[in-house]
Amino acid sequence: MQINLSPIINGEVKELPFNFTQSVSGEASEIYFKGLDLTPAGDIEVSGKISDISGYYELDCKIRLPYETHCSRCGKAFSQLCECGMRRIVSAQAERGDDEEYIIYADRTLELDGPVCEELSISFPSKPLCKTDCRGLCPVCGQDLNEGDCVHSHENNQEKDTL
Repeated sequence: MQINLSPIINGEVKELPFNFTQSVSGEASEIYFKGLDLTPAGDIEVSGKISDISGYYELDCKIRLPYETHCSRCGKAFSQLCECGMRRIVSAQAERGDDEEYIIYADRTLELDGPVCEELSISFPSKPLCKTDCRGLCPVCGQDLNEGDCVHSHENNQEKDTL
């Protein structure tokens, strides 16, 4: 995802809107989402704008990616949509070292692949749930408690009631 910044750098426009859809190849998925229990289930969608604000440029965008993962309580596979926003200052050079608030551009071109995938990777839930009230599995027999109680879950509830 590359944006040609020439119109905004040359002062032709004060705001540069953009809209990208990009597939996530197996290799890119391995690089950016390694170690996460997820599989991209569609394209990354990025829409937003770059604004000239009194001599500096600001990126403001929304990012969406459908993905498949497993519930951290019951283990079932399910699909979900990750949506996040990203705001950064766009600069030809980092003004305060390697600050996360800045995205550096070169040759009047802003490359968004890395920053977008980094933002997505920190936006995925650390413990995804298939539903907010997922009951998980019985620790004794492994019964999916979303499908019904088992003898053990009833015994565990009685023990809790007597405490």
